[in-house]
Amino acid sequence: MIGTCDTKEAELAYAKSRIEAEGVPAVLVDVGTKAPGKSPDVTAAEVAAHHPEGAGAVLGLDDRGKAVAGMGVALARYLTARSDIGAVLGLGGSGNTALVTEGMRALPIGVPKLMVSTVASGKTAPYVGPNDIAMIYSVTDVAGINGISRVVLGNAAHAAAGMAKFRVPAATGDKPALGMTMFGVTTACCTGVREALESEWDVFTFHATGTGGQSMEKLADSGLVRGLIDVTTTEVPDLLMGGVFPCTEDRFGAVARTRLPYVGSVGACDMVNFGAKETVPVQYAGRNLYVH
Repeated sequence: MIGTCDTKEAELAYAKSRIEAEGVPAVLVDVGTKAPGKSPDVTAAEVAAHHPEGAGAVLGLDDRGKAVAGMGVALARYLTARSDIGAVLGLGGSGNTALVTEGMRALPIGVPKLMVSTVASGKTAPYVGPNDIAMIYSVTDVAGINGISRVVLGNAAHAAAGMAKFRVPAATGDKPALGMTMFGVTTACCTGVREALESEWDVFTFHATGTGGQSMEKLADSGLVRGLIDVTTTEVPDLLMGGVFPCTEDRFGAVARTRLPYVGSVGACDMVNFGAKETVPVQYAGRNLYVH
């Protein structure tokens, strides 16, 4: 249970109590940067100490933005240092959502992650990224326990408790997994590759729409695939040319980090993706434009 105890302690304590009522032990982790919480199980100072530059890079700063950003870095390192996490539940507003989900994104795919947030009904891609984070809109602001927040927070707590308590059983006899990237213009190639391999391999196909490549590499970093068949690297030209499906600067980073077997190609690298035709930047007006 993660949140800023300097502003949301009552709500956090309520959610924790609902988890414990289901027979699941809960740990309240404080990530507040203004003042220490009254009764967290893990203090903000303990979390901040995991920052590469020490707690001084997080606490005691006049700049709230730097403090929150620093706590996000520290939280990610704190969570990945633990090996006993059954589920992670966060709650809060925009700043807290950015902070807590940074920690969640550092965890492997498969670890249950739930975020109750005032911004969950908006553009959530920056918070979720290529990860299995569930977002629940808080409806009312996370500011006290009322007739709405009591139910929303209680439901989230019960969901987190259920995911921690009832883990998905490990499958037996599963084929080893490979990751592969695909786009409309590379479908025929990818279909042929998959059909040639599927008798011995479980081929996970990812739509190369910006988050697709990130998702594949997240699985690589999480140890959930044995190799990558990167047929479609179209997200790279989108990054370079301002398209709407860009990769991040870390594209191919997982390959370098994990040393997994890798086959790469330049599928769909002769194109850049934009939205409706009228949104195409003026400098591309003279190019071949195709409405998909």
